[in-house]
Amino acid sequence: MSQIVIQKLIILGPRYKRTLDFDEGLNIIRGDRTSGKSLVLNLIDYCLGKKSKIDLKVQKELNKHCDRIFIELKIDNEIITLFRLLKEKQTKIGIYFCSFSDIDEYIPKRVEVKEAMQLLMRKLNINEYKRSKYKAHSNEQEIETISFRDIFRYVYIKQHSLGTDDFLENKSVFVKNKNPYAFEMIFNLTEHDKNQLLEEIVNIKNKIINLNKEIEGYTTYLRVKEAEDFNELTAKANKIEDKIKEQIVTKESIIRQNGSNTISENNMYIKLKNRLLKLTNEINDLHNLKGELQTSLVSKKLLIVEYETEKFEIDTTLEINYKLVVPEQDIECPLCHSTVKSHIHNISRPDNMLNKIQKEIENKIKLVNSIVEKEENKIIDIEESISKLLKEQSILETAIQEFAKETSVPFLSIIDSINSLINNYNKEKEIINECIRIHHKIDETNDLIGDLDREKERLEKELEKLKISEDNKKEIFEFINKKYKHYMERLKYNVGEDTYIDYEKYIPYHEGASVFEHESGGLIECMQIAYLASILESKKERYAVGHPGVLLLDTLSKYLGTIKTEHGEESIQVEERINDPEVYEEIYKILLELGKDYQIIVVDNTPPKLYTPYTKYTFLAGEKGLINLNVNEIKGLE
Repeated sequence: MSQIVIQKLIILGPRYKRTLDFDEGLNIIRGDRTSGKSLVLNLIDYCLGKKSKIDLKVQKELNKHCDRIFIELKIDNEIITLFRLLKEKQTKIGIYFCSFSDIDEYIPKRVEVKEAMQLLMRKLNINEYKRSKYKAHSNEQEIETISFRDIFRYVYIKQHSLGTDDFLENKSVFVKNKNPYAFEMIFNLTEHDKNQLLEEIVNIKNKIINLNKEIEGYTTYLRVKEAEDFNELTAKANKIEDKIKEQIVTKESIIRQNGSNTISENNMYIKLKNRLLKLTNEINDLHNLKGELQTSLVSKKLLIVEYETEKFEIDTTLEINYKLVVPEQDIECPLCHSTVKSHIHNISRPDNMLNKIQKEIENKIKLVNSIVEKEENKIIDIEESISKLLKEQSILETAIQEFAKETSVPFLSIIDSINSLINNYNKEKEIINECIRIHHKIDETNDLIGDLDREKERLEKELEKLKISEDNKKEIFEFINKKYKHYMERLKYNVGEDTYIDYEKYIPYHEGASVFEHESGGLIECMQIAYLASILESKKERYAVGHPGVLLLDTLSKYLGTIKTEHGEESIQVEERINDPEVYEEIYKILLELGKDYQIIVVDNTPPKLYTPYTKYTFLAGEKGLINLNVNEIKGLE
């Protein structure tokens, strides 16, 4: 029963940072109009794969101060952080398999939005569903995928959807046709095709094989770097950090003691010092390049072994199948019982396909061997270059010591030495940090293999029981209808046989009319709340296993309760509003009850006073909205 908890939303720019923390239960964001309340949910939606971009022409303050958004999620006991750029490369989502505070120690996985949504589905133990459908204005068919974004319509209800007939994006023909399938995914009512399941299982097995090869490459890299022990690496990094701090303290002390002296280095000393620094950087760069080539060589040699194994298998197949001779034997005629000698030898023609494959493998082996030879020669050249540079470095270090004696500032050479030490320590630390990030990458890949294994198990179970029991569906609908009617009663509506969730269309009805047919905004909103609450209640009973277990609602007070701000009532037509504070408070009571098991985030103008303790943030119009320079965390760090 996996579920999402949104822990943090981080809004970040070159000189601006703001972190919004959320609790696991009920969270209320309140405040003035145009203060950025709805933008919070919009940014969460954006980080979780929203197709359209954030309109930065409208969100001018966001455009001015921010260029990326991070969201930290907890899915069961695992924490992951997603990020998405606002102004470029919006089709990509970055994934860190850690909390936001630890992202410097991890390598982000940058993927297309679709792949990021597939990853979330795996984390939530939900299988994507594919169905065939006819193309528009054509008799041809195509495959349509029902994904996380389709399920998310049952999670995030936008301001212009709440209390309207655009609930679940009903006004979009393309989208609304996918809603029944999304509902079936939530309640595990989808009927998979056997061939489709087999294909998905094979694809998952292949992914696992490729991921294991990735791990082998990472492990080889660490072995070459002699960095296989993670704890030892961490200890080294901490020691180097302590040494850097120690050198900085020493340098500051020397400068304070000699602050009145005038620094007047001669030109030759400056040239020698700059050249020495450049040499050090060149040597480090060559060492890094050598390490990369060594890692590349190991992987290519492993590839050659695989090719040679494959070639051996093909050679063996050719020998067995096409060079096997059937010995001469007597053959008896079944009619006259006379015998004749058989001279038939099964010496077949060489099989074109196998010979072609054999030739391709031989060419691949030659190609990779050629690359290996070139890279080995490159390593030899690099080692010779390093040797020459080390000699020059030794000569310069001797020369610079002589010039340091003649400089007018006696402590200059000491400062220079300290700076050089700090520079070397930082480079050494960066190499160690890179190895630490590789260790984390191995852990992430192992976790991904675990997710794929669990997905494979789920698909194999689906293969065993392709047909969903009709009794199971009836049991689900008995429960969800009971809950839906219960919530509608609490919201002051009469409940009869005509108030239900349709068994085929999966949408709520009241008095025989669907949520898309009623005209009263207040009634529609109550039907929506009762419907969504009954789905969450079903998850608690292990029915709605595919629901992410979080609910985001924008502007509950639009059609219910009294709507007041510091400047008086909002400009909304009286006939469009149901002035019913009791129903309004009952909705909050329902949300608070659901918040005991699931995360609820509500954006509202003026929620009931009784629920003020659950207000996480209050935004005001102008400079004290979501983008508030007074709470800029970067400024605080400076």
